[in-house]
Amino acid sequence: MAPTRVSTREAVLAAVRLFTDEGFDSTTMDGIAAATGVSRRSLFRRFGSKEDLLFAEHDELFETVVRYMEASPESPMTTVVAAARLVFQGYVRDPEITVPRYRLVRAHPRLRDREVAMTARYQAAFSRYLSQSVGGDRPSLEVEVVAAALIAAHNHVLRGWLREPDGGRVWERFDEAMARVADLAAPLLDGGRSPGTGETESVGKAGKVHGTGDERVLVAVYPRGASTADLLRRVSEAVEGDW
Repeated sequence: MAPTRVSTREAVLAAVRLFTDEGFDSTTMDGIAAATGVSRRSLFRRFGSKEDLLFAEHDELFETVVRYMEASPESPMTTVVAAARLVFQGYVRDPEITVPRYRLVRAHPRLRDREVAMTARYQAAFSRYLSQSVGGDRPSLEVEVVAAALIAAHNHVLRGWLREPDGGRVWERFDEAMARVADLAAPLLDGGRSPGTGETESVGKAGKVHGTGDERVLVAVYPRGASTADLLRRVSEAVEGDW
């Protein structure tokens, strides 16, 4: 008879149920093997340890996210936001696994360490992709800050959902958080270009305008004590000179 083959989700779900009912430390791989209908040897060969099994589907998701970023034709920031969305979807689409696993992780420091390592792996992948995409001349601090902000925003919304999985607006909150990160990231990754609104321009003492864009913001720099008439003249000259 051919050996039983179960999906990763089936194996993880069986493990989560046993961990919840019997306790993580009390549950054995033999018990999980019996619950899934596969041999203990097959379970070990495929997943390794109980900790590996608990997070197994996210190992697969990580590989999917990396492949997506490598193949994406979109801009760097659009790509990493979409990648974060894939990760978030991996959590919220399966609360039967995600919510009890969240409770298990909170109760066991060893599992928390594993989750922290998993989060760090995603952050490193985002940072590596951004660094390669925006050019090697960009300071590494810029992409590290953006990658960290992306992870922080993702986790902020995720924790709220995990505490109240039946609450509404989860995707709206996620999109709002990602939009804020994109706004914050624009000056770091695009050399000061604001998303969708053109570049910020300055009016110096000589009244010259620097930068281009369809929608303009003029920042006037003028001597202390300048009269209102002088200020208006400088702004007027700068605007007229740019047409």
